[in-house]
Amino acid sequence: MSEYDVVLTMLTDICEQLTDADLDKIVHFGHEHEKQATIHWGLWHMADHNRYHQAHINQLRKWFQEEFC
Repeated sequence: MSEYDVVLTMLTDICEQLTDADLDKIVHFGHEHEKQATIHWGLWHMADHNRYHQAHINQLRKWFQEEFC
C-alpha cells in the first residue's frame, strides 16, 4: 500500500501541471504502438480501473471481517 500511495502522489503532482491542451494530446501505446488515445482518456481509464480494484479490496475486507472477526 505504501508503494500505491507513492504512485498516487506522483500522478497527482503530474496532473496538477497539465493544461487543457495537454489533455487533448494523442499518445500511441500498445504492442508496436498500434493504439492511440488522448491523455484525457488515459487518465479517465486509470481512475476507472482504480475504482475497479478498490471495489475488490473493499469486498475482500468485508469477507475478512466476516470470517475472522
